[in-house]
Amino acid sequence: MTGRPSLRLLALIAGIALSGCAYGPDLAPEDKDLLRPSRQVGQEIVRSLQERESTVTGLQAVLDLTVRRAGAPEYRQEAVAIERPDLFRLESIGWGGFTSLVIVSDGRRLVAHALLQNLFVEGSATAENVARVTGFRVAPTHLVRLLLGLPPLAIQLDRAELYGPDHDGAYLLRAQESPFTQRLWLSNDDLSLLRGELYDMTSLRLRFRYAPAAHGLRTLVLEEPAERTAVEVSYRSYTLNPELPRELFHIPQPSQGAHVMNLDAGTAPVFGLP
Repeated sequence: MTGRPSLRLLALIAGIALSGCAYGPDLAPEDKDLLRPSRQVGQEIVRSLQERESTVTGLQAVLDLTVRRAGAPEYRQEAVAIERPDLFRLESIGWGGFTSLVIVSDGRRLVAHALLQNLFVEGSATAENVARVTGFRVAPTHLVRLLLGLPPLAIQLDRAELYGPDHDGAYLLRAQESPFTQRLWLSNDDLSLLRGELYDMTSLRLRFRYAPAAHGLRTLVLEEPAERTAVEVSYRSYTLNPELPRELFHIPQPSQGAHVMNLDAGTAPVFGLP
């Protein structure tokens, strides 16, 4: 049950060096004095990223979460099943191994069922609705990619810029998928993804970084600067690219007795990070 996920940069093709482009008024451009890699180095980076992109499509795992807000850290355990581009199922594991909360997304709808309270909520699969049920704002497609070790956005060649290496030995790759812009730092040694930032127009929405683990997948740290919230994700056990049935990403509404709420109406309880 071991393996290593990798970056998704689908539109980058081998043999073409990355070139600069105009970004408009959304986010200030990078410093013009930053180093730019040679064409040969750019081709090497493209080949490496393209290879990594093709190696991972899904994941089934048990996660150890450390949630840090203003107070003391909270520790959780979560069972997760995910598949690109935007399918996920999260199950909170409580005392005795019982599931207390299930959250699923099929890419269009987001559904959460709190089993103990018999509370059922449903709405569009948006970052805002993820925040309403977890307390952490992240779009389903971005969450899936980050848990797989990929950057939040798939990069389009004509909207990518590459700089470096900098004094820390890292390349900076910047790419845009309106209205988002991401900045990624890649290791000069093996081109692994070290850390990144995701912007919505000019607002910094998300920071993330990967830390070495004793074995297997690297630890993921997600930060939401606006809410001063950080989540550290460690992989207790996992299987890469499993066969996942589509019904795993659907929860039928309970036939009776459940309190049903509409997420899109803007009123829903925050269950807390799973």
